[in-house]
Amino acid sequence: MKLKTKFTLLVALCTFALLGSFYQLSKNSAERTFLAFNKQSAVILGHTLLDDDLVEAALADKTFVNPEATLTFLASTFPEQLFIWRDANSTADIKILNPDLTIDYEQVKSGHQFSIHHSGVAAFVVQFNEVQHELAQNEELFWLPKVLLNRSFEKEALQQAMLDDFMLTLVILSIIAALLAWLGSWYFLSPLKQLKRSFKAIESGELDTRLALKRHDEVGEIISSFNNLAAWLQGLHQQYKQMNSDLSHELRTPLNGIRSRLEAMEDGILPMDKAQLAVIAQDLHNVNRIIDDLCLLSLTESKQLTLSPAQVNVSELMSALLVRYQAQAQEQGVALTADIQAGVIVTLDAGRVRQIVVNLLDNAFKYGADGGIVMLHLHYQDNELVITVTDRGQGMSPTQLTQIFERFYRVQASRHDTSSLGLGLPICRQLAELMGATLTANSTENQGASFTLRFSRLT
Repeated sequence: MKLKTKFTLLVALCTFALLGSFYQLSKNSAERTFLAFNKQSAVILGHTLLDDDLVEAALADKTFVNPEATLTFLASTFPEQLFIWRDANSTADIKILNPDLTIDYEQVKSGHQFSIHHSGVAAFVVQFNEVQHELAQNEELFWLPKVLLNRSFEKEALQQAMLDDFMLTLVILSIIAALLAWLGSWYFLSPLKQLKRSFKAIESGELDTRLALKRHDEVGEIISSFNNLAAWLQGLHQQYKQMNSDLSHELRTPLNGIRSRLEAMEDGILPMDKAQLAVIAQDLHNVNRIIDDLCLLSLTESKQLTLSPAQVNVSELMSALLVRYQAQAQEQGVALTADIQAGVIVTLDAGRVRQIVVNLLDNAFKYGADGGIVMLHLHYQDNELVITVTDRGQGMSPTQLTQIFERFYRVQASRHDTSSLGLGLPICRQLAELMGATLTANSTENQGASFTLRFSRLT
């Protein structure tokens, strides 16, 4: 399963779990709260509305020294009602017989509006179209059932309680979400932390570091790529160690020979004639060849080598190479055969193609001469040019076949080759790729080898 799919499923699972939990907890909390509220609200409202005549009858023939006395009397007579006294000449002179409540008055077009306040809840607003009872000396009297006021305040308290419950639930779910996110990040980032430690190990020189591949998602692909990179670096390090050894040997041998020969000529042990100078010149040529190969390989790998494409008669180019190798073939007793299609003219870098084919023919004569046959094949059709060099020599094992294009790889252990540094075929492949071609090899042990240079979409 891909990492993207895993993250999607994780986020969806967490989201559904949180929303589902929040919904269920909120639903249960609301049901419990409203159930309790409804039970408390199951009151008898038959006589909660007080008739004006009853109040007037109760106050008939009664005289009170102050508004508080009037309110006290009415509260004792009608305990289910809340009475409000107001001075008609003053909007601020309002009295109510309840120390927990405060009241404000506002004159509105449709009558009289009162805002009754209780600490901790929103104000309860009640409006009267007209004065319910007028007392002497511009005194006004209003009343309403206490149950309405209490229910309003309880509703506000209920809403606040539900809000507190929901907020607490949200905090809890947020903590759970953070915990799940932390666990998820730990699960997904754990292999990346291991990868970081492994890179540190590689930096410190532990090139044999590898990670166990236990996953098959993008992280598994990264781990696999890391293992491949580590293996490549380890192989490259071994190659460079081998290269240092090979270079020191390849360069030291001719240089020591030159030095010893010059010292012998200085001491008069050897004559300073053309023969001795020719030996020195050949040693210098070998040193120069090694340096040239290294420089050419570096240029091709960095894509800095400049090509010179032009129209060239490849048939004539291959025929000229055959003439060059005729004498060597006769000397080694090798049958040099060719199958060259005539009149093949295409646009390419003739010098680099010649360099590749020369290297392939040199290898064929060096490693395949014991087979008695070396063949050169040229074929061009449908804008595809194919050049093949084949021998019937010892061939190569599958292991050798997979390594022959690696730098500094040589098979001289079995063929007693001490004249090669193992750069020829890597250079040829790099040149082929630089020209947009491919160079491949096929071989069966003890049955020879075949190298194919293939150009596609040529004009």
